[in-house]
Amino acid sequence: MKKTRVLLADDHGLVRAGFRSLLEKIPSVEVVAEARDGREALALLKTHRPDVVLMDIAMPSLNGLEAVARASKEFSSTRVIILSMHTNEEYVVQALRAGASGYVIKDAAVAELGLAIQAVTSGGTYLSPRISKAMIEAYLDRTGDKRSPSSD
Repeated sequence: MKKTRVLLADDHGLVRAGFRSLLEKIPSVEVVAEARDGREALALLKTHRPDVVLMDIAMPSLNGLEAVARASKEFSSTRVIILSMHTNEEYVVQALRAGASGYVIKDAAVAELGLAIQAVTSGGTYLSPRISKAMIEAYLDRTGDKRSPSSD
């Protein structure tokens, strides 16, 4: 079985180590490189050609949104999943417009990381359930529909 090659990009070493540890438990995933900022992530993209980048949104030098925009133009076959503590609609929309294929909040369940990787490598988009719910509620508010997203 071909493994999904992943690049981790986060400015916090302990966070990268934690994600690496989680990803190493997924048999179909291989971490090929780690970056401390967006510039380093773009350089490592050229060298390693990963299938997926897990990218923090807030990094020094070149933030995750700028890095995603550049990566989606230069490396169109690489899928980017934003990792963030931010759950507001503005960040999510900016990330998706920049070219991200997924958005996972950092306090998500561990299993969610594998689901997100699987979804984006299959050509889909992945949003953490809390993000999806918030986006649907915001959309319903904007359209004047006050129904609950779970009601029929």
